[in-house]
Order: sequence, then structure tokens, then C-alpha cells
Amino acid sequence: MARTEPDPGKKRKRRPPPPIASPPPPPPPAASFSSHSVDFSGPFRDSVRRFVRECAQPQDHAAVGGCPTWRTDFVGGGRGDAVFPLYTVEEDVRGSPRPFCDGCRYVGWSHHFVSKRRYHFIIPREGEWAKPMSGDILELDTHLLHGMIHCNGFGHLLCINGNEEGTRSIRAEELMDLWDRICAILRARKITVHDMSRKGSMDLRLLYGLAYGCSWFAKWGYKFNLGSFGVTKDKYNRALEVLGSLDLNTIVQDFFDTSHGRAIRQIIRKYKDASESRLVTISDLLQFMLAFKHKHPIQKKTTVEGHPAVCSESQMVTDNRKPLLNTIDDIAPPLSAIISRSYEEKSPVDGNSAEDTSLISAIPVAELYSRWPTKRLEHAAKIIVNTLKEHQADVKGHKSMSRQELRDAVRLYIGDTGLIDFVIKNIDNTIVGSQIVRRKMNPQTKTLVFTVQEVGKEEKLEDRNSLRLCSPVVEQEFDIYEDLLCLYENILFGYPDSHPVSLATQVILDSKHFVKEWKYANAKDEKFTRITCRVMPTYAELVSHLTRPLPPGELIVVPQCVTTGELKLVVQRALRDTYIIMDQFIVREMKACEMQVRDDQQVQHRVLESQMEVLVRGQGLDLESELRYEGGTDNWMVDCVCGARDDDGERMVACDVCQVWQHTLCAGIEDDEEVPSMFICGRCNAVKHSKN
Repeated sequence: MARTEPDPGKKRKRRPPPPIASPPPPPPPAASFSSHSVDFSGPFRDSVRRFVRECAQPQDHAAVGGCPTWRTDFVGGGRGDAVFPLYTVEEDVRGSPRPFCDGCRYVGWSHHFVSKRRYHFIIPREGEWAKPMSGDILELDTHLLHGMIHCNGFGHLLCINGNEEGTRSIRAEELMDLWDRICAILRARKITVHDMSRKGSMDLRLLYGLAYGCSWFAKWGYKFNLGSFGVTKDKYNRALEVLGSLDLNTIVQDFFDTSHGRAIRQIIRKYKDASESRLVTISDLLQFMLAFKHKHPIQKKTTVEGHPAVCSESQMVTDNRKPLLNTIDDIAPPLSAIISRSYEEKSPVDGNSAEDTSLISAIPVAELYSRWPTKRLEHAAKIIVNTLKEHQADVKGHKSMSRQELRDAVRLYIGDTGLIDFVIKNIDNTIVGSQIVRRKMNPQTKTLVFTVQEVGKEEKLEDRNSLRLCSPVVEQEFDIYEDLLCLYENILFGYPDSHPVSLATQVILDSKHFVKEWKYANAKDEKFTRITCRVMPTYAELVSHLTRPLPPGELIVVPQCVTTGELKLVVQRALRDTYIIMDQFIVREMKACEMQVRDDQQVQHRVLESQMEVLVRGQGLDLESELRYEGGTDNWMVDCVCGARDDDGERMVACDVCQVWQHTLCAGIEDDEEVPSMFICGRCNAVKHSKN
């Protein structure tokens, strides 16, 4: 998150923003902020002012270099009772040591006009919630959340770091949900994120792209925006298709004779056996693997020397606290815990006691963090047992029930199909009261069937003694992180460089910039109209100073019935309030379809439609100001062999002959190599040799 301007010299290193963390998706945050209490119908520049005025408390400006700062408290965290601060810092761009925006330059927004103010939204890490703000708060990359939005509504998510320390921890999903609500309620227009998140040595944009065909941020609507090294949206989508459709049987064949072939085969077979659905592609496999560590580390299934695995009621409810995931380090935590399912009897064993609820083991310890309370799980397990018993009593010969038959029968008593599926999925070799439920595969139909049988007193006592005396024997080990890492390193990076898999992998790794756009349509009963006003400079201004493409228009909200004169004043006030070069701008002319009327004539609603673009002409642009474009004052040219035509945040070098920039990697200079003091590009070298 350190945003440093490059050195004035030619050979500049492009340093991308710091890593942005990210684990997989669960539930929304409990934030104490509602859009219904305050009207945020205006554009971002107006909504953010109303937010800090009516929903925040002013703080000591001196603490953040004189920048106006406000604090808003929210409620959330692991137990839903943590009160954490959101600081809103207003940065005056004209007084900033870094008036230009690297984030805009790297995502293709270099042509945007420099806005007057930036608003930083910061949630410090947990240990700093009660401490005074430090002067370098805008520079730190340790915040739980740091987003920055220019006053024109365009911005960047700079960092997000879920916290797992302490009982008040906030997950990355909660932070993203809160950030998404802030952007939507305050009327942000476009927000980018530079996805460099990793788990250990794995890039998560590659892992999630391979599994789900999109990045982790896609859950909140972020889509591909710009790739490095000339990667386009079409190349990115094609790469996702190539990797996601990779057949598991093909992988086994391709790596059969390699040093890692056996490990790959074992991992694929292990998860195929564990899955109730058919796993065909690498995407199917990774989705299944990632689902295991959704809320808690998957743990190893064990049994005790031929006896069914059981779990006491006291073991089933050990901790109601939801586990918290750190966005980087806990997306797939160490998965080495072993389940030793055993049971304790609360009363002397009685073979006739069918209501011994202490012996219910409907779910393994790995699934303790379900959304259903223990009593409901126990009730569902009893219904399943009774259903199987009734079926055996009514049907002679076929004592087993298929999964679908059992599910349909249990639905007559339980309406929650999610609960039914959860219990059926996890009930196997499970003692419920005096009954044991077993599950096996029907060799003819290839479907799961369930049976129930009585557990005698002697068998129970023998089980209990065996559990006390014998050590667990592992049936199947699941270490999700190590298995993912093995597949990641040996499949994605195991093919030759020219193979389609290797090429597709590199394309996804070079796709780091994602963007979300908010489009706000008028409500039917709304009395205001949203239009976009784009300033049209004169030909002389375009030739002399404003040589880059025109930036997006400015969002204006006006009453549906407004005169042209009033509209001009509203537009002029908005442009002056937003952009530095328009501080003295005077609107002279406006044009939108047939809207050519006198200043005192009312603009009809049929003419001034929502989302309409209005062209604005005037005078007073400060063309001498260096603070014109967010990308800075440099007009240097990029023309790289990879296809890049603009700065994408990667390290570049300029040719000392033609002054054209290109990537150091494309020029044969590795990242760990120094740029030579004299560099001549390939084209200039070729010209030089041709002359000789």
C-alpha cells in the first residue's frame, strides 16, 4: 500500500500495490449502518460529505497530517459483538506529496482528470482500535481494510486483511461485504482491486480461476479489467476455459511416468472416492477440495480396529464460536488434526434403551461448525433411524434404502432439506441410541444405500473398552493444503512452457486487475434525474495540452423539472468542486439531443432522460497546471513486444535511442537483474546492424 512516485530518471521500476488477501466465501457482516436512515441519492462527492456529517464523529485532524478525519463505529466480528472503527480521511490532493494516482495509471485510467479530494476508508488492525491514529495511517499496509475513492466516484481497494487473532476477529468476507455496502450506498462509480493474494506459494487468483472460473473477488461483482503483458479479456476467458476443462484422466496419463505421477494419482483417487458426485475435470476436483475447508480444517477420518466410529453428545458440542479465517494464511490452514470418534455412556448400557441420546454421532467433528443446533441434528438422526427401522419392518428382503428414498421419507417429518442432506451425508457407521446406521455402495445400481441394525450390550462394552485401549487406525488422510499444493505445483507448472496448460497458467497469473462498476438507475417514484456531463475542450486545447483520450463524464443529479440555466449552474458547481483544472471553469453551452433552449426555459422530462450524456463547452480550464491527469505529467510511449501499449504496473525500461518503454522481462532482463546503464531495444539494434 505504499504509494511512492517513481524516480524522475528513465529507468523506473513499477512496483505493484501490496498483496491483497483472500479466502473463500461465507456469511455477511453485522455492520451497524443502514442506507435507510440517511438519504444518499446524490453522487459520491455529495454522499460522502453527508455520510461524515451525519454518520461519523470528527477526530483530531493533526493526527493525520492535517487531513480532516472522522470515525464511524460498526458492529461485527466472530461473535457479532465486536465494535470496530471505520476512519474516513479526506486527503487534499493539492497539498499531498503524491498528487498523482498509481492505481489509476495501472488500470488504464491515466487520462482521468486529477480530482481535488481523495477519501480513504480505513479499518485498523484489531490491536490499534483503541489507540490514537498515527501520522502514517495512509501509508500502512497492515490495516484490515483500506479503500480509497476519488471525489468523482472512481477508486481502488488497496488492501484487505482478515484477522484471526482474538475473539473479536473480522473475517475477510465481512470486510468485503462492508466495503461493498459502503461503495453502493455512497454511490461509488468504479472500484478496482489489484489481486496479488497468495496462500503460501499459491496464487489465489490462479487457484480460484482454475476451480471456479473467476477470482475470489467475483463474489462481489469484480470482473477482469486489465491484464499485464498484453493480456486481454478474451485471452483471460480462454485461459480459464482451457484450465477448467482439463480432464483428470488426461492428467493421470500425462504425468504417469513422472516423479510426481504416483502422488497425483493418489490425490485424485482419494478425493474421487470421498465424493458422492462424479469428479471429471480439474475444476470439479478443486471445487470439492476447497469446499472441505470452508469453515474449519478438514480432519482425518479414523476408525478403531474394526469398530464403528462414534461420538458422544458432549464431544459434538465443544465450541459454538465461529472460526475466523485470515485472508492469506488461513484460507487452507494446517490440516493435521485427527478425529478419534468415541462415545461416553451417561448411564449403564441397556440394550433395550432405544432413547439413549448420549450415543448420537450423526456428524463428525469436522462438521461441528454447522448452522444447525445440536438438538436439531439429533432429532434428524433419530428420524432417519426410525425411518430405516419402519422400512425394514414393512419390506421383506430389501432391508436397505437408497439415499433418495431415505431423503424423501424423512422429508415427511422434516421440512429443512438442507438439514436432511447434511445429516445423510455425514451419517455412516454411526451409533444412534441402541441402533447403528451403516452406509455402503450398491454394486449393481452404483448408488448409496443405508441400513440400520441393533447394537447389543456386549458389542457396546467391547467398543468402549477397545476405544480406551487401542490407538486409532487411520482410514484416509486429508491434508487439503498439501494436496492442493501438490496439484498446483506439479500440474499447472509441470507441463512444458509451450504446452497450452502452461500458456493458460501464465495468462491468469498476468491478470491481476479487476473492477466493479455501479450503475444507478432512477427509481419509479424518484423526483431526481441522473445525467452524465462530459466537458468538450476546444480543438486548440486538445492539440496543445489535453492530448489524452477524454475522461468519463461527471455524474450530476438534478430535479426532473429544471431550467437550462439552473442545469448549467449545477453542472458548473459540480465540475469546479471535483477537478483541479476546472476550478475556474465557466459553462457556456450544453447539448443533449434536441436540448437547445433558452436558459430560463424549463427542460422537459422527455428531453432530459436518466443516464443521458450531456456535452458541455465553456472556458476557464487551467491548462498550465501540472495536475491535469491522474497518470502524471509524463507522456512517455509504451510499445512492447508482448502487446502492451500502456503502463500496467510491471517493471519497464526505456530505450536510450528511441525513448520507447517496454517490459524488462520482455527485453530479457529478469526481475532480480539490474537494468543496464545503457539499454538499446531490439528494434533499434536491428536498425543499427542493418546499417553496418
